[in-house]
Amino acid sequence: MIIEQLRSAGEFAVDLVYPKRCAGCGRRGAWLCPDCDQDLKRFEAPLCARCGVPDCFLNCQCGALAEAIGQVRSVRPFAGWLRGSVVLFKYHGEWGRAHHLAVPLVTAMSELLPADSLVPVPLHPTRQRQRGFNQAFVLAEAVARITGLEIIEPLIRSRKTISQVSLGADDRTRNVENAFALKPNVDVAGKSLILVDDVITTGATLAACASLLHQGGAQSPKVATIAREMG
Repeated sequence: MIIEQLRSAGEFAVDLVYPKRCAGCGRRGAWLCPDCDQDLKRFEAPLCARCGVPDCFLNCQCGALAEAIGQVRSVRPFAGWLRGSVVLFKYHGEWGRAHHLAVPLVTAMSELLPADSLVPVPLHPTRQRQRGFNQAFVLAEAVARITGLEIIEPLIRSRKTISQVSLGADDRTRNVENAFALKPNVDVAGKSLILVDDVITTGATLAACASLLHQGGAQSPKVATIAREMG
């Protein structure tokens, strides 16, 4: 209760200093205005049961998914206002956007439920200190408050990597090779887990995490992201 009260007070204070503004057009008053919301369609059925790409995109992404990943669900393409919102949330410390982004994510990931726990993709400690927070963990917290799912952190980022933003698919895979590890004495055997991250691009990072969880005995881990890069 005290933690929630402190969090609410903190969010109220942030809103006073940095009032909500639309990630698309900058209009004050809301994280997203109705006009910009209509400019970017959500992923809706019919869509691929595994990779979650709608049929209208005509390019199922299952072939690019690691075998360890069970299913993927995302809210919308990584474009338009959503790209702006993720950038502001992730790189400019506007963590107040987390709840706004989590609400549609919970709807998108409904087909991944039931599940035992949420697993945020970890940041390397150095990068987390630089950024001040792990956006995947903050997002997972917002999802947990809505769904009641617990958050567990069985993974660590054991090797610092360069930013994936400017890398191609092959370089992304090499960049995250052996970059994660399963914490010792953490039991994930038999558990149904949902990996949470902001964006899925090539899936290299999520594949590395899912593979470790699968090796630890978890059921084929599922993935939930706010956005998906559609190429």
